[in-house]
Amino acid sequence: MRMILRRNLGVKVISFLFAILFWLFVMNQGTTGTLIPEQTLTIPLVANGLPQNMVVMTQLPLVRVRLQGINPSANIKDIYAQIDLTDGAPGQRNYEIHVNNPVGTKVVVVEPANINLQLDSVEEKTVPVEAIISGAPADGYQLGTTFVKPSAVNVRGPSSILSTLTKVTVDVNAAGVSETIQTSRPVSFRNKDGKPIFEPNPSMDNLSASPSTVDVIVPVIAKGLSSKMIPLKATSSGTPAQGKILRSLVPSPISVQVLGTPQALKGLDALNLGPVDLTNLAEDKAFQISIEKVTLPQGVSFSPGTTLSVVAQIGPGAVQKAISGVPVQIRSLGTSLDIDQPITPIDIVVEGLPDILKDVTPTQIQLWVDTTGQVAGTYANSKVFWQLPPGVTMITTPQVSYSLKAKAVKGAE
Repeated sequence: MRMILRRNLGVKVISFLFAILFWLFVMNQGTTGTLIPEQTLTIPLVANGLPQNMVVMTQLPLVRVRLQGINPSANIKDIYAQIDLTDGAPGQRNYEIHVNNPVGTKVVVVEPANINLQLDSVEEKTVPVEAIISGAPADGYQLGTTFVKPSAVNVRGPSSILSTLTKVTVDVNAAGVSETIQTSRPVSFRNKDGKPIFEPNPSMDNLSASPSTVDVIVPVIAKGLSSKMIPLKATSSGTPAQGKILRSLVPSPISVQVLGTPQALKGLDALNLGPVDLTNLAEDKAFQISIEKVTLPQGVSFSPGTTLSVVAQIGPGAVQKAISGVPVQIRSLGTSLDIDQPITPIDIVVEGLPDILKDVTPTQIQLWVDTTGQVAGTYANSKVFWQLPPGVTMITTPQVSYSLKAKAVKGAE
């Protein structure tokens, strides 16, 4: 047994020592986020306190930092550099970099210790949308007039960039197509020269559009034909249910693309949809309109995929409301007259839609009588004039009585 233990003793001792060293090495490694007592790290730079109406135009660099006396249980994720932008203002300014380090850890070196940042104010601007069509359609076909909806979007971003922004664009590929293109595309930003605008700070999205995508229709028609956008009008027949009225009658879409020869399209300026029957209709309704029932001039057709409808909005009819104690003024009273018998506030009845009448009060109504040219005396059943809130009407013409007297002369006995 002793001979077996002594066999290759040197190799066994070396192997045993190597195993112990390897175990100590593994134990000292800990997790990947654990630091050693002294180390130089590259950490991210974070901007804190930036006002909502401001934006950082400079790309934030990584910061090189040397630390000493690090707690072995500290984690790299807890160490980062930061700058305070609470008092930030548009323009360039130098900011001091601070390092967020674990308790008991000493920051020896920070590179850079300061940074020069460009800040800008955030503004909004409405700009048109332009569709850029690339590629040629299939043989025997041509592209009609492109339609973009909405035709403009609201862009939010740094004022210095918005000053160069005159439009946003959408790209559509029409190579080899033989049918009308209907698609939704995201918008991109271009400057006054039509060149793409790149973010000054690639780590941040400084520009945003609302909506960020638009609908694009590119008519693809046989050669020799033309396309034209025609506004739609809706008509109706019949009367809604009792106590109800037609609030609005709206075609959808508002305009439509039609195809035809230039001569056939020349005199076509609008199309009527309907009439839709509103008889006894008590609530909103969408009427689907078959394109076969829409009369088009000879040689004119709708763009493929066209759908039509009319939306009728039905609401409560006019109602009446009694309003009590409305004061009546006397206007244009002669300089030699006084009011002998004042006018007692009166009750009136007005008419309008329920959502308008519910908030009407006497203070919103002006009533008065006109005494132009009148002399001292009693005036019975005099006509009252009025001014009412929008959407409110007077049912009958109110009448009042009042008396005027000669003004007393100063010094008279």
